[in-house]
Amino acid sequence: MRARAVDPPSEAVALDSLAGRVLAEHVRARTDHPAFTNSAMDGFAVRADDVASGATVRLVGESRAGVPFAGTVGPGEAVRISTGAEVPEGADAILRKEDADDRGDAVAATVPPSPGTSLRRRGEDVREGQVLLAAGHRVAPHEVGVVAAAGHARVSCLRRPRVVVVGSGDELVQPGERPGPGQVFDSNRHGIAAQARAAGADVVRLALVPDDLAATEAALREALDGDDPDVLVTIGGVSVGRHDHLRPALEACGVRQVFFGVAIRPGHPLWLGERGEQRVLGLPGNPVSSAVCFHAFGRELLGVPDDWDARLPLASAYRKDTPRTELVRCREMDGALHPLPRQGSHAITSLASATHLAVIPADRDEVPAGELLRTARLD
Repeated sequence: MRARAVDPPSEAVALDSLAGRVLAEHVRARTDHPAFTNSAMDGFAVRADDVASGATVRLVGESRAGVPFAGTVGPGEAVRISTGAEVPEGADAILRKEDADDRGDAVAATVPPSPGTSLRRRGEDVREGQVLLAAGHRVAPHEVGVVAAAGHARVSCLRRPRVVVVGSGDELVQPGERPGPGQVFDSNRHGIAAQARAAGADVVRLALVPDDLAATEAALREALDGDDPDVLVTIGGVSVGRHDHLRPALEACGVRQVFFGVAIRPGHPLWLGERGEQRVLGLPGNPVSSAVCFHAFGRELLGVPDDWDARLPLASAYRKDTPRTELVRCREMDGALHPLPRQGSHAITSLASATHLAVIPADRDEVPAGELLRTARLD
C-alpha cells in the first residue's frame, strides 16, 4: 500500500489551520531563539563582580519586556529588569528580586549571583536556520506554537487527500430513521468517514447507492469525475454475489483492478483499484471488517505511516481457527493485550471496546500467554 499512497500537491497553510497537517518542507527557525539574551527572573541586571561582596550598586534604569534599557551597565551600576526583558550590555548576571535589598535608587545583594545566573542567552535553544520540524511530519497541536515561535505565519503542507465514501446496499437505513423489515442502520459510511478524517483526509462527500448496476455505475462516475477524489472508498458489494455490482461498475468507469482478496481475517474480500492518480479502496460490508481494513490499509493509502511495530504481551492464550493472518481486536490493560470475546466480523461491540489490533501470523494456530505480538493502536 505504501507504494500506492496518494501524493497530493502542497499548499500554504496558516497557523490556525495547521494542527494535523503534514509538512511538505522543513520548518526552519527564521531567527535565533531566544532572539536576544533575556532574564529568566524579575530582579536586577548586574555585573556579578560588583555585588559579590555585598556592595551597593546604583540603579540607572529599567528593562522590561518589549522596552529594553538603551544604555550599558557600567561599574557600580544595575538595571531593574522583568522576566523576559532584554539584558543590557555590560550585565552578566541577574540578581533575583528575592535575593536583593531594593532601596529604590540602589540595590545590594543578600545572595550574590554568579556570572550567568538567570540568563537565557541568545540562540541557546535554537539557531537561525535550524530545522525544527521535518518535511513529512504531521504537526501536533502543541507544535503549532513552535512554528509560530520560529517566525512563520504560513508553512507549506501537503494538501489533505480528498476522499469520497460510497456505501451500497438496499438494506441500509440512516441512523435516526426506523428500519424496515430486513434493514440495518448505515453505520459503515459514518465510521469510515471518521477514520479517514482522523488520518488527515478531507472527506468531501458521502454517497449511498442501491443494489443496482446502472445506479452504481452512475454514482461511481459522479464520484470519480465530479468530486475528483484522491481516494474513493466503497463499502460492500465487492464480492462475487449476484447483487454485488461495484467491481463491474468500477471497471466500466475505467478503474483498473490492482488486487482482490487478502489473506487476513477479518477483511478477506478487500479490493484495490486505480484510475490514473486516483485510488479506489473497496472495503467489505461487514462493519468490523470494514473498520479493520481501513485501519490496516486505508490509512497507509492516505500517506499515514505503518504503525505496526509496537509489541505488547498477550494476557491469555489465544487460538485461531483460520489459516489466514488474524487481526485480533484487543483491549490493553496493565500493559497486556486482552482479546475481546466476540471476534466475528459483525460484532460491533469489539470496535467499541478495542484499543489495539494484534497480529496472529498465518502459520500460528495458538499463541501462549505472555508472547509479544505486533500491534497497532486504534486511535
